[in-house]
Amino acid sequence: MNDLIIGMAGSGGDGIVSAGESLISALAREGYYAILTKSFGSQIRGGESSCRLRVATAPVLNPGGTLSVAVVLNWEDFLKFGGELPVGPDTVVIYEKKTGVAPADIPLKIKPSVVMAVPMSEMAMKAAKTLQAKNNVVIGLLAGWFGFGRQAILEGIRRKFGKKGEDVLAGNEQAFAAGFEYAEQNPIGTDKRMSPPAGSGGKRIVTDGNEVCAQAALFAGCKFFGGYPITPATEIMQHLQKDIWKHGGSLLQAEDEIAGIAAAVGATYAGKKSMTATSGPGFSLKAEVLGLASVSELPLVVVNVQRGGPSTGIPTKPEQADLFAAAFSAHGDTVRPILAPISVEDMYGVTVEAFNISEEFQTPVVVLSDQEIAQRKDIIDPVDTSKFKLVDRLAPTAQELEPYVRFRFTESGISPISHPGMKGGSYLAAGIEHNESGAPTSSGEMHARMNEKRLHKMDALKNRRDLFVIEGDADAPLGLIAWGSIAGVALEAVRAARAQGLKVKVLIPKLVYPVVEEVYQDFFASVQHGLVVEQSHQGQLHRIIRMWTNVPRKFTALARSGANPITPADVLAQITQISQTLAASPALVPTA
Repeated sequence: MNDLIIGMAGSGGDGIVSAGESLISALAREGYYAILTKSFGSQIRGGESSCRLRVATAPVLNPGGTLSVAVVLNWEDFLKFGGELPVGPDTVVIYEKKTGVAPADIPLKIKPSVVMAVPMSEMAMKAAKTLQAKNNVVIGLLAGWFGFGRQAILEGIRRKFGKKGEDVLAGNEQAFAAGFEYAEQNPIGTDKRMSPPAGSGGKRIVTDGNEVCAQAALFAGCKFFGGYPITPATEIMQHLQKDIWKHGGSLLQAEDEIAGIAAAVGATYAGKKSMTATSGPGFSLKAEVLGLASVSELPLVVVNVQRGGPSTGIPTKPEQADLFAAAFSAHGDTVRPILAPISVEDMYGVTVEAFNISEEFQTPVVVLSDQEIAQRKDIIDPVDTSKFKLVDRLAPTAQELEPYVRFRFTESGISPISHPGMKGGSYLAAGIEHNESGAPTSSGEMHARMNEKRLHKMDALKNRRDLFVIEGDADAPLGLIAWGSIAGVALEAVRAARAQGLKVKVLIPKLVYPVVEEVYQDFFASVQHGLVVEQSHQGQLHRIIRMWTNVPRKFTALARSGANPITPADVLAQITQISQTLAASPALVPTA
């Protein structure tokens, strides 16, 4: 096999996620590509936990669909994940024998062809005298049945447990060996084994979106982070806390979300590249201070790691339903750029670009990540930082400081910005409307001119076609649009459809807002039918595009609430169905 999808579920404390992380680390050393996603119940302690690991001999774009392998430590917890761990007729199901369920009676609607009841707990106790070694029994089973490198996994076990004493290390090694030997003695067929990787590993790294975001922020020159812990964004602050000091920066864990962004606004006013990160509920709290940054034209990067909502919602599951909040949660006439990464690796470039746009246009920029990208682990190649150019805010010249007019009207709408301590650069930065010098005003004429200034400076963003990915047949009558973590799902489906001879193309905006009308109109020129694929109940991007562009009449939304995954197979089925409709109705033409 060149592509294998493993899903595992159990109770908190069973070591399911730890097993997945051990596997992906070993796979990276062997030279495979992989994506590991993690999912938990929303309880603070205990409850169900799961992970799914997609391993392949070539780069993969998403966590995949139906499982190749399902590992069940207890059925109650496994079934709670529903569509997140879908089982098909070709799935190999491995489950804990002590659950007492006979292979013929497993509680699945679809009965898979291979079902193995394995005494995992018994093997763990015999090998290591603790149930905590059960995850290494699982790893041994998977390595034995599916051909993962035994040596790479053992090296990982030794690194992980080597400092915990010889007895602990030996017990976990023996637990792995027990699983591996069980698999050898109970074969399921050589056709299930993974093909060797095309190349060796070594330089590839295992990382997640939150860590990549933090490292990219440091590279971009971030010198201040103000924030408050919130799932699933907290790790951004944790990674920065370890390293920002080494770069001459500082970090404040504030008393709440409002204080976090307020401190970041103070730091950017002081001339430092600044950042905050949160998730949906925290983003709502930051809305007023975001308005302050907009009216005072201060650079600021705000990362919103989306999760299921509204309110507390489902903190541990991904969703793409904060787009309306990011675009419209501002009183007054405000436009703030919104960027969205499409993968863990892409998080680096998008974060750097967020700082660059923020600095160039003197505006807050929102990065819409989500729980999947933020917390999933990918095997990626090291980032080539030489391809990135860094942008700093426009500073006033000596002539412009005599006298200094902070909000001077310019052709581009961008005015030179000073900072405290710059001789002659003092100015008032307040939330109240102001004139060119920053003095408060209630003049309707001045308010209109300032609104025009703040909105006009964003026009140059509409020339950034490099912030869009377009793939497929340029004259295709069928088009897809997808963004964020769902983009990889759409891309895989489009590539599969084109391999079947279907004419289709896909547009992926990394600049989600403001809407760049020309890019969409060019894309729609040949399109008769299509889909916006997104993980939100209302289809929020679809609705925003319709606000700004003439969308073909038969361009609809494939939209689902969070925790209801959209798979490449789902999208491919839609593409196939639409293609059949188009073939039967060749007279269809694009209609606004």
